[in-house]
Amino acid sequence: MAELRPVAPPERVAVLDVIRGWALFGVMVANVHEVISGRRYGPQPADTATLDVIATRFIEIVISGKSITLLTFLFGLGFALQLLRAGERGGDARGLYVRRLAVLFVIGACHATFLWWGDVTWNYAAMGCALLAFWRASGRALLTWAMVLVVVPRLVMAVPAIGGTVRAALPHPDATFNAQMLAAVLGHDYPARMSAHLHQVLYHVSSVGLWYFPWVIGRFLLGLYAGKRGLFDGDGAAHLPLFRRLLAWGLAFGIAGSVMNILRHSSVMADVELLLPAQLGLVLLSELAMLGLAATYASAIVLLMQRPAARRALLVLAPVGRMPLTTYLCQSVATTFVFYGWGLGLTGKVGSAGGLAITLAIFALQIAASHLWLRRFRFGPAEWLWRTLVYRRLQPMRAVDVVEAVGP
Repeated sequence: MAELRPVAPPERVAVLDVIRGWALFGVMVANVHEVISGRRYGPQPADTATLDVIATRFIEIVISGKSITLLTFLFGLGFALQLLRAGERGGDARGLYVRRLAVLFVIGACHATFLWWGDVTWNYAAMGCALLAFWRASGRALLTWAMVLVVVPRLVMAVPAIGGTVRAALPHPDATFNAQMLAAVLGHDYPARMSAHLHQVLYHVSSVGLWYFPWVIGRFLLGLYAGKRGLFDGDGAAHLPLFRRLLAWGLAFGIAGSVMNILRHSSVMADVELLLPAQLGLVLLSELAMLGLAATYASAIVLLMQRPAARRALLVLAPVGRMPLTTYLCQSVATTFVFYGWGLGLTGKVGSAGGLAITLAIFALQIAASHLWLRRFRFGPAEWLWRTLVYRRLQPMRAVDVVEAVGP
């Protein structure tokens, strides 16, 4: 039986690292805009300037929801690749996967408690266990379950009689808690901030858990389907017609959903009272638009990676995608330093354009740092810790250690 080990750099799929890098940038942009900047629980930053309005629309249409969709898709795809590779080596693939999830859950729980409550890795780890139940499912079953889990809970919660009753029965933050959260964010009382983070996690889970957790699993299943079909093998070169169709249809749904969302929140439809079927139709279109734009981004990257000049440009993102956990955790450190009281304390003081500029600067630094780091080291530091705990032995960190172990 072959020994199970982490994936070596030559075994990685470059296009997936690029897609992951783009998704991580988008997640940081959305997190800063929607939460860390203070919009969730503090005074609304002034977005009256033209640049702020443009930045807000750009983030809402191009980024929000689409990047997290890509990350959840990639999580399911990664699960498929892990089990396929472990199966080829004859190892205990499922046991290894469960250990990976257990360690990731602990890392995510620490991140949410000690640094920023909006961590997603702990719930990805918890929901990731559900993928084991679908490993033997057929492609058609995976796609069917994916759409059911993505769409049905959202539609059910969109029915006012159901969603309103459920939300009223569950605990949710009020103005008093939001004020306490803002004070904790801007203050220097670390235990108070930890307590506020944990309370915010509980409020968030109770308010969205009934639809969000199935939503996440559904997107995992789309990634599992892609992984089992080998859609990204060889950087997707064998499935270019499929990616061209996904690009076209995804863009069509994305544009349709975005236009309808803009109209719905404009003065044109401000006084229009929609019947329940129309409301549910908008929810369905919104979900299809989100999936469509995410598919558009992934397909565009696959197609561009087939062109040498575009490939060289896109590979700039690959090192960030090779160390995603480190990138994600460092984004929390950098953005909370900018907006929290322990750093610059800019919560509530930066508009959308300023927040977007800050995230662009941080991500540019991350790209440069990841290139420098991976010239010498095999993994990012967080990935090294994760793998060391999962495999229960110290992993070779320096790239030269792997070369020496393999030999000339």
